[in-house]
Amino acid sequence: MAPPLNFSVHVGEPELVRPEKPTTKEFKYLSNIDDQSGLRNHIPFVHLYPSCATVGAPVQDPITMIKHSLAKVLSFYYPVAGRLRNADKGKLVVDCCGLGVIFRGASADITLEQLCKIDGGLKPPFPQWDKLLVDDVWGSNLITNSPLLRVQVTRLACGGFILAYTFNHCICDAYGAYQFITAVSEFCKNPNRNAPSTLPTWGRETLRPRSPPIISYPHHEYDDNSENPTISYGVSDFKSLAQTSVFLSRADILALKTHINGNKKCPTFDAIASCLWRARTRTLISPESSTRLIFPIDTRFRYKPSLPNGYYGAAVVFPCTVIKAAKLVEEPLHCTAKLIWEVKKDAIRDEYRASVLDLIEANGRRGFCSEGAFVVSDMSRLRFVDVDFGWGGGVYGGPARAGTGMVPGMVTSVIGHKNEEGVEGALALVSLPPALLERFHKEVRKEIDSVAPCKPISAL
Repeated sequence: MAPPLNFSVHVGEPELVRPEKPTTKEFKYLSNIDDQSGLRNHIPFVHLYPSCATVGAPVQDPITMIKHSLAKVLSFYYPVAGRLRNADKGKLVVDCCGLGVIFRGASADITLEQLCKIDGGLKPPFPQWDKLLVDDVWGSNLITNSPLLRVQVTRLACGGFILAYTFNHCICDAYGAYQFITAVSEFCKNPNRNAPSTLPTWGRETLRPRSPPIISYPHHEYDDNSENPTISYGVSDFKSLAQTSVFLSRADILALKTHINGNKKCPTFDAIASCLWRARTRTLISPESSTRLIFPIDTRFRYKPSLPNGYYGAAVVFPCTVIKAAKLVEEPLHCTAKLIWEVKKDAIRDEYRASVLDLIEANGRRGFCSEGAFVVSDMSRLRFVDVDFGWGGGVYGGPARAGTGMVPGMVTSVIGHKNEEGVEGALALVSLPPALLERFHKEVRKEIDSVAPCKPISAL
């Protein structure tokens, strides 16, 4: 195991970056998906880049360049420069006041090459993360009357840089964050462009509930919990858990998919989620308890009424499947995948999203049920690593850590990833009690090894 990296980071004072041009002062409607209690948290991302000299680009200061581009983009995404305010009946609204987003410049006395020598390769958890995004927000703190975006650009000693930022989840989901940061990258490459290639659209009114509400499906993700669903966990609760990453190669994933469905097509997400859910249940959940898998599905491109092009708000529904822990781990892997597929079949119907909106309207903004719950968020189709600020693609790009959400340890993100040996696959970001980390990794490996063929499998 490689020794821990010791390096220092000098972080500048925070600035407020405001839209470059005057913007409309108004209040914006948030949908019931946006402002539900389960999304009143923050989603952090990070990108790491080598020196621009390695791609033959002109030497530029990434701090100045990104700060100026951010101001240009905020002229189009002006609600992001506003603040969330409390409104009637527990709702939130966006006050488009133009107060700005937090921005910091920093410098670190370490090179990207040194960072890449981290044991296991360059992936979360990142060393000294608290210094690479000092304004990171854990849990459901600082939701209202507070900046909706916090950005830090850290220069590296080699001329590369780290871009880290965290969005208030009520203002966007992962797709919206990807759309926003892509716009920033476009202005970095061409400061004179007139607009982003994808113009942002608010469009939250498309997701208004019906009158009267019609709840058409069971929504176990919102089942009554034994604890107060609006509880705000403190930072120490999240940080008491250990951060880890689990890599599944394409060969691993193919073995899982083949075992689940033979020659028939099995969705990659279903295979990965089944493996992780079973391993986590064996590690963490008592056999007599219920365990539930919750997974967000993006409704942008397949549901009606259609959301407008450029929509960057939260557009996800969260179907949930529930089973006794003992039954989940005793039955074959294909039974777990079938549970996911069965609930997914309902969740991809237009009526399902409408039912969610109406449920929240009728029953209030309760949080997701946390009892025995495991949330797996699939970000594998969002190529954060390919976002190009003029330095070419990144060495890593995507979620910065596990531990998002309102409940410590409940949410795992899955992204496409190439490991330090150049093997393609998927990376799952997980947080667990430190004493259980080794067992969890063993359970994941055991699940894969139980279905893997004796001979190596060619890549997908």
